[in-house]
Amino acid sequence: MPIAFNGSGTVTGISAGGLPDGCITSAELASGVGGKILQVVSAVITTQVDSSSSSHVDTGLSCSITTTTNSSKVFVTVSQAIYCRNPGGTTYSRAGISYDLVRDSTVIQNGVDNILLWGATYSPYIVTAQMAAIVHLDTPGNAGTYTYKTTGATTDGNWKAQDNNSPSSMVLMEIAA
Repeated sequence: MPIAFNGSGTVTGISAGGLPDGCITSAELASGVGGKILQVVSAVITTQVDSSSSSHVDTGLSCSITTTTNSSKVFVTVSQAIYCRNPGGTTYSRAGISYDLVRDSTVIQNGVDNILLWGATYSPYIVTAQMAAIVHLDTPGNAGTYTYKTTGATTDGNWKAQDNNSPSSMVLMEIAA
């Protein structure tokens, strides 16, 4: 079907995908069309991390994104399995965890100041994980590559993050400003 222009400004004859890649750039779009998702990257991990450190340590969950503009924002979602560790095989155990979201080496959100886990078990770990969740809209400030990760520190007891039964995930979305 040929492309046709009628007197009211309507164009007909163009099918979906009919324009070649790159023929319309963001500079040619009307102002106020920000908020579009430019890219999505994600990571899923099952590798267990076990800690009793009172200093923040990496939980093993991280994901990198390369933003395309200085004004882009990065929307971060995290779902991470956290377990209480029973260090002595006692009937009851608990763990308190300070949990953060970090961009490169900068803490950008205290996800939870103190996750307190309890359980009754004789096994080394409580069978059911608590899912720690973070949702954060970040403004890194410049186009570039950024690595986001979670860290945890013991405030009471021992803990572990993720395993084969309860994987953890992070999704990063670049949002046009």
